Amino acid sequence: MGDSHKKREREETPSPPQTDSNEEMELLSAWFCPYAQRAWMAMEIKCPGQFKVTEALKITSPDGVYGKDSLSRIPLLKESNPLGLVPVIIDRRSGEPASICDSLICVEYIDEVFGDRNGTTKLLPGGPAQRADARMWSNRLNDDIATTFYVLLLKQNKAEQEMAAEKMLNAVKDFCQSCKGPFFYGDEISIVDITIAPWLVGARMEVVLQHYRNFEVPPTAEYAKYFQWRDNVLKHPAFVATAAPDFEAMKRAYSRYADGTALIVKSKET
Repeated sequence: MGDSHKKREREETPSPPQTDSNEEMELLSAWFCPYAQRAWMAMEIKCPGQFKVTEALKITSPDGVYGKDSLSRIPLLKESNPLGLVPVIIDRRSGEPASICDSLICVEYIDEVFGDRNGTTKLLPGGPAQRADARMWSNRLNDDIATTFYVLLLKQNKAEQEMAAEKMLNAVKDFCQSCKGPFFYGDEISIVDITIAPWLVGARMEVVLQHYRNFEVPPTAEYAKYFQWRDNVLKHPAFVATAAPDFEAMKRAYSRYADGTALIVKSKET
């Protein structure tokens, strides 16, 4: 009877709640945000199937146009990042949840905590010198391509637009001259590629910049490497999994950048 009683007790005692493994790692994202795509790409490469993606920042305007006054944030985003920006990686795997903010810090964090598991290579590859080189390239391209993308859109003066376009093209040209293979460091994608892919590949390049600023990378010999690299990124599973498929929605989202009003909070009637 003792053994039967213990068996019944085991059966009747409720099990502690189990956390879905995908709940332990969560990415707070927004479909229209290229910075969030950086973090998402890193997670698709380093820990595929081990995280969930939450749309934490949403455009609320009926026409789908981005503006500082047309955004809604879920409470978890406000709790996790006082600035209310995406991406945020929430790591709940041990003890107190850790919130990791800033896209390139997110990439480095995922690369470090998952190492070379799942047969993946490091996103910051090689020894200390090469990792430093990767950070320098990433920082430079973040400034000259990602940040300048918004300058090119926001500036309404033609001369300033031309200066921004020239800065971007010079950065692309330098990238081409140093690109060693299908990706920047060779056969495997790295933080350098992830830094610029959301802006130079897909909707933001093919629709947003071409439509609003008639900007494109010239199809000349000095940029040939860019087009090869672009085609390789387009086929990479991490890019395919994270790219926004609706080009028209992306074009609408950036329309207030193009007319210079995206960062202006319009007054509301009360």
